[in-house]
Amino acid sequence: MKVLFVVIDTLRADHLGRYGYHRNTSPRLDDLAKEGVLFERAYATDVPTQPSYTAMFTGQRGIRSGVVSHSPTEDIPDSTPYLPHILAMAGYETAAVSTLFFMKKYFARGFHTYMNPVAHDRQRIQQVTAEEINSYALPWLKANCQKDFFLFVHYWDPHGLYKAPEEKYRTMFYKGDKSDPSNHSLDALNDQLIGPFVKQHIDNIEENITDAEYVIAQYDGEIRYVDTKFGELIDVVKDLGIEEETLLIVTADHGESMTEHDLFFDHFGVYEPTIRVPLIVRWPHNVPAGKQARALVQGIDIPATILDAASIELPETFQGRSLLPLARGETEGGYEFIFSNQGLWQAKRVISDGRWKLIKAIDNGFWPAPALELYDLENDPGELNNLAESELRKAMELELRLRRWEDAQLGGGIDPLRKIASMGLPPTPYVESIAKRREGIAWEDFRNLIDVPFKEQVERQIDVSSHPAGTS
Repeated sequence: MKVLFVVIDTLRADHLGRYGYHRNTSPRLDDLAKEGVLFERAYATDVPTQPSYTAMFTGQRGIRSGVVSHSPTEDIPDSTPYLPHILAMAGYETAAVSTLFFMKKYFARGFHTYMNPVAHDRQRIQQVTAEEINSYALPWLKANCQKDFFLFVHYWDPHGLYKAPEEKYRTMFYKGDKSDPSNHSLDALNDQLIGPFVKQHIDNIEENITDAEYVIAQYDGEIRYVDTKFGELIDVVKDLGIEEETLLIVTADHGESMTEHDLFFDHFGVYEPTIRVPLIVRWPHNVPAGKQARALVQGIDIPATILDAASIELPETFQGRSLLPLARGETEGGYEFIFSNQGLWQAKRVISDGRWKLIKAIDNGFWPAPALELYDLENDPGELNNLAESELRKAMELELRLRRWEDAQLGGGIDPLRKIASMGLPPTPYVESIAKRREGIAWEDFRNLIDVPFKEQVERQIDVSSHPAGTS
């Protein structure tokens, strides 16, 4: 058996054709979905990058593993059961093409071969192109196609900076005037503490951009670019004659905020654009083609699925479920509730049953937001109408369920999400330094430029004392 596990970083589900997007961003991924099972409601277990990939390799949620952010203090023991290591011990040839090693050394654990295209340049960890990734992945596939293998391929391209390496992708989805002075779609950034950080990102794409749609078109161009390169990878699998025996799983670690809720161009928050991810499983003769599954599933289900396909017993620490019964139609039910975390830009936790979604704020980071948000996704998919007060009973019911879930997960231990909030969110010094540099004034003076009501809302309210495990 062969396993090809492809993760396209920062790829939100609703910007793909098979998930209903209006632009032709993903013809090769759309074709793949016709050949396998597309999971319509797949969610990141944890956000952003570091905790999400940790969950997909350890099979553990961040609240259990302790990895919920990008903090240098977070790590996992060497004894933690780890997907690549389990497969290597079972006789699989294991390989990765990824730059995650720069984030945590354990991301290389269990791989016989770890190929880092930018090993000489740490600054390019998030700018490695899909062509560079393929330059390592394709030769490895050709050299090892006769073996049972597990190959992890990690594309970064939709991640910021949104600037595709080829000009045709930069102009593919935009025909307007990106610098029209009468366009005010980015004005909301002027009143945000995070504004200078986001503006630096936009300026690095191109200076004097006033149209948010231009930035979105660059993100979409990056998707089309990586989709093309992903197609080249799939073509090699077919040309080698190993398609029939290869389990192929494609997903993302998280999505991306575009302009929703005035969150611009990064994986801020826990709204649907950020936590909902694409997930496609293709395994000829083992799962049906062209099926769409509505069940609620999460990133921790991926390692369980791979071990199930390989007939390897799941470690007791794995918290996910195999997706194969769902894919085959042997069961219709996924999770009754999904849970997700954001531990970098904010400290927030989510519980959702697919219709009702509750967001619990521990630390709002750089944005004003209520302590509780409740959305009816069935009638309000854009999460525009917070019902936490008008549907108080439902909000209390979900908050209680969330609290009980937290207690069960922690077993009396310290909540890593509240711990990271009490320490201070990791990006704060970086964002502050950018604000000072761009404005030429002190950080506190910059904050004083913001109107008083906004300032009062944005002051962090770290909910550490509300949980007995969070006081340490």
